[in-house]
Order: sequence, then C-alpha cells, then structure tokens
Amino acid sequence: MPLEESCDSTQSEASAQSPKSPGRIRLLGMLLVGLGLTWILGYWIRQAEIVVLACQVTEAVPAIPGLAAFLLLLVLNPLLRRVPFVRKLSNGELVIVYLLVTIATTMFGCGIIRFLISCISVPHYFSTPAAPLEQLARTIPGWLSPTDPLIHQWLYEASPFGTVPWGAWAVPIAAWTGFFMVFGGTLLCLMLLFSEGWIHHERLVFPLVRLPLEILKPSTTTSFFRNPATWIGIGTAAVLNLINIVRAVFFGGNMGALQITIGRQVTAQPWTAVFPMTARLRPGLIGLGYLVSTELAFSIWFFCLFHKLQALLMAVAGYRLSGMPFPQEQGIGVYLVLGLILLWKGRKAFGQAARGWLAEGGASHNGKPSQRWLLLGVIAGVIALMMFMTGAGMQPWLAGLYLGILLIVAITYGRLRAETGIPLVWAFPYGQQHNVIWNFLGQERIIGSGAALASPTIFAMMQFLSRGYFPTVSGYEIEGINLGQQTGVNWRQVAWAVMLGIGFGAVAGFIFHLQPYYLKGGLGLRGGIWGWPTAQQEYLRVLHGAEVAVPPDMPRIVATCFGGLLGAALAAARSQWLSFPLYPIGYAVASAYDSLVWAPFLVVWLLKTLILRYGGSKLYLKALPCFLGFALGHFVTAGLIWGLLSAALGGPFLRWGVWFG
Repeated sequence: MPLEESCDSTQSEASAQSPKSPGRIRLLGMLLVGLGLTWILGYWIRQAEIVVLACQVTEAVPAIPGLAAFLLLLVLNPLLRRVPFVRKLSNGELVIVYLLVTIATTMFGCGIIRFLISCISVPHYFSTPAAPLEQLARTIPGWLSPTDPLIHQWLYEASPFGTVPWGAWAVPIAAWTGFFMVFGGTLLCLMLLFSEGWIHHERLVFPLVRLPLEILKPSTTTSFFRNPATWIGIGTAAVLNLINIVRAVFFGGNMGALQITIGRQVTAQPWTAVFPMTARLRPGLIGLGYLVSTELAFSIWFFCLFHKLQALLMAVAGYRLSGMPFPQEQGIGVYLVLGLILLWKGRKAFGQAARGWLAEGGASHNGKPSQRWLLLGVIAGVIALMMFMTGAGMQPWLAGLYLGILLIVAITYGRLRAETGIPLVWAFPYGQQHNVIWNFLGQERIIGSGAALASPTIFAMMQFLSRGYFPTVSGYEIEGINLGQQTGVNWRQVAWAVMLGIGFGAVAGFIFHLQPYYLKGGLGLRGGIWGWPTAQQEYLRVLHGAEVAVPPDMPRIVATCFGGLLGAALAAARSQWLSFPLYPIGYAVASAYDSLVWAPFLVVWLLKTLILRYGGSKLYLKALPCFLGFALGHFVTAGLIWGLLSAALGGPFLRWGVWFG
C-alpha cells in the first residue's frame, strides 16, 4: 500500500470511529435554514450566471453557494451562544445545510435547468422554412413544455408584459421536478446499496469530504483556520487570482486564465495532431488532487499523453478523421465497462436485498437502511422513469437502453468521486451516453421509416441528461452518505437533505431562470440560454435523419470498444497485481476531459512524490492543510468574492470570466 494511502486509510478509520456530534440534530430547522439560504443565494446566482455571465459558481465542486452557506454558518455559529434559549449548531447540523444548499444550487447550473429550458424550447422558436422544427415541436406533450409558440418567443425575446406566464409553465415545472426527484432518488438508493462496500470494506478515501471535515474536525491538534499552513495555501491562491484580476480589469481582455499553451508555433504534420497543448492549472484540482494517491495521479496524466500518442500515430498512418482518436468515445467505453464491473462486485448487496424479501423483518438495523427497501426503491424508480419517458413518446426499447446507460455512467461517476475526488461535474464523457446509441445503431434504427417522429424527438430532448450533468448528483449523494457517517448524521437525514435539495433546487432553478428571460429576453442577456445551439443541432439530426439516414459510425464504434476492452484489461491487471501502476479509473478520467486534468495531476504527482520521498508521512500530513487551503482560497477568491463583485459592479469586472467546470 502506498504511503499516502496508508495515511488516508488511518485517517478514515479514525474518523469512522469518532463519536457522534453532541446534541440532537434539529432536522426540520436545518432543512428550513437550507431552503432559506438557497433562495437568498438564488439572486446571486441569477445575476452572476444568467444575467451577466461572470462566474459559473454552481458549476464548481463543491458548488460555491453551498460552500458560502457552510462558511457563513461557521462564522455565525459562535454568536448563537449569546442568543437566549438557542444552542450552537452541531457538526451534523452544519453538514445537513451544506449538503442541501450544495445540491439545490447545483440544480441551477448550466448543465441542468438552464440546458433543460433550451432543450424544451428550441424546436418551438428556431423553426424556419429550411428547417421546420415545428414538426418536431408538435410531438412534445404539453406537460413537458408549453405548446404555444408565443410563450417561447417571449422566452427568447422578452415578454411585452415583463412577466412570466406561470400558467403555461406550471405543469411542465411540476413534471420535470418530479422527474428529477425520482431520478435522484433512484441514484440515492443505488449509492446507499454501494456505500457499505465502498466505505467500510474498500475504505475509499473520499477526498472531497476531507475539506469540510478538516474545517469541522481537523486531523491535527491545530484547528484548520489557525494552522499557518492553511493560510499559506489560501494566500497563494488569493495572490494568483489577484494577478489574474488585475490583468483583466486594468489591461483589458479576457486575460485571467491560469493556463499555458505549449507548442503554439508547431504547424508541421504530423505534430499538429499533438500540439498545441494547453496546460490548465486549476487550483481546485491541484489542492484537492493532493488527496489522490500518486499512482492514480500518475495514471490520469499518463493516459492523457497516451491519447496524444494515439493521435500522433494515426496522423503518421494517414488517418485524417476529425476527432481522432476519439477520446470521449473511448471514455464511454471504459465508463460502461467499469459500471458493469461495479455492478458485478456489488452483486452481494443486491443478492442480500433480494433474499431479504424472503426473510422476516426488513427494517433498518444498526442505523443502516434495509437493503430490500433500497432495492425496491431502485426498481420502483426505474419503472417510474420508464413510464415518464414512454409516456412522453419514446419507444420502450430506446427509453430502457438510454436509461440503463445513464444509470451505469452515474454509478461509475459516483465511484470516481469516492475514489479520486476530482472536483469536476464534467468528469464524465459528456454527451456520449446519448451519442453512443446514435453511433452504434445509426439514424434509421432510431428514427424509423414512418412519419411519426415522437420517439426520436423526445430522445433528442432528453439529451440534457447526457450533455448536461444531472446524473452526477450521484457524486454528492455518496459523499453525503460518507460525510454524514463521520458527523453523526444518519442516512435518513442525508436522504431528506438530498431529496429536498433536488426538488426545491429544480423549482427555484426554473423560477430564477424564467424571470430574467421573460423580463429581458434570453437572447438579450449576456448569459443567454445556455446550450440552445447544441439542442438545435440535435433536433436537426432527427429532422435530417428522417430524410437521409446516417448509418452506424464505425470508427467511433471501434474507439468505444477499444476503450471498454482496455478498461477491462486494466481492471483485471489491478486485481491480479496490486503493484500494477495504472488505474482504469484514471483512464476514464483522462478520456472524459483530458485537456483539463493532465496538467494539474502532473503537478500533484510531482509534488507528492517529492514530499513523500523526502518528508514521509509526517510532511505529507503537515502539508495537507496547505493544499486544502489552496483549493478553498481559490473557491473563495475566484468564486465567492469575485463572483459577487462581477455580478454587482459589471463593466470591467466582466472581463475575466471564471469557469470551474
């Protein structure tokens, strides 16, 4: 076992055995506090992300508004001692609010509600004689989207009355909120089924959980914010962001990115297949990546270079297909294989749950949920989701295939967050859950030869589940389960926070998006309606495919199969030789978003290797607050402070757009 894994394992065991937070958790009160903070923070999100598009605070992991609520309550908590008849909040109560607000504000993000609005409105508004999308719009049920084209025209161009036609939107909002809650509840049941093995048997380190835990219960005798190493990390991140802010505000242009371009001048073949390479030095990835084992960090940047090597060899061989070597297609292959492996490894939990229906009892025991009821939740959730999709117009076989792929990818992503802690909602082969079906089946099989286009139209609308990031809520759910166990919050309280966060976040997300859209027009806002070109392209694929169907895409099929086979081979090698240096999940991460992750994990690998070689575990633990402070400092300065300034002041403060995804 690597030295830093031993340190993390020891820390995990100590945390798991720690006593529960004192005092009874006031669940209802904390849920109300979380809902109130979510609503207040919604005004900030609306201005920063939708109106002026200055800072994507909901795209961060953890979501910046959730982190802001957590820090605010930490500051206010000591003052509660002075309020008569009120006691300070326990660690568990702080965790409930943190989890609820984080998930609820994530629902506001560009990859969920914002993208959904574009997906259900595009065929109503962007129809032209050359591309008559209104033919597809007529197949979308009224309970999913308003049917009056004027409602959608006002959405993009502003309402003459300056108000939202809530009557037209009431049923779609209710329907989609219910869909999100059922989908999120299904994923929660799956994560609870897997949690016993991942947390207690495999003892995964849950890196992202360490940040709030170190703040609440530091692993050293010195509290987190009194540790000089913490402030070194925070100060370093603040200085880096201050430099970027000064460059952008006073010297003009969008100059604030922490990135370096390598090989910009390379123009000769075949090297253009490799260069230019952009090194994006994300402080959040570096700071939280410190908790990832050196072997896994090595695997991530190694496979990023592996993709570059593939591109070079294909260019030398004369292949000129756009997108080669199709890293995201390889990514969906390895994601699906890893998901199937996780399901196979978790067969014991599913078997026990199934056998539980033949045994007496079935209630939760020792504070753990009943596995048989979790399995029932999964089955009921899948049935409800299938009814939703088929009721909307999708053919059952297509709905089942798509839903199965979405769930498998969500399980793999949950495992990725538990094992690697990569703070990215986009750390999956985004769009590929949808595209892999088109690639393998071709347009004729999906669209059919008849005039009815309801099934492919709803399939196109549902692309927001793959090109967006709602299924990645599984990452927050498994982390919330682990965080709850370490702070005295039982699984029921975690479930309340998660489900209420999803439901309230969906409703509030619609409200805070539709208000500025109908007041100023979606096309008139700097933030616009995110994703409408992608949605338009997907609907056009259906429209054109009904005339001339495109056959299955063989190069991408080969890339997907190659990714799956290599992922399976890596998993087999890891199971046979514990010292095998390459992780299959590292290959999955690199294939999903290689251009963003290779440089941070190369930096992490180099720094951790030096720290462990020359300082051992003692220096590793001493440096931990510094790296966590570096990530926290970036979230606070680039997200919280800069996000508020740019949203409030505009003008030159909009020259540096901060993206955390």
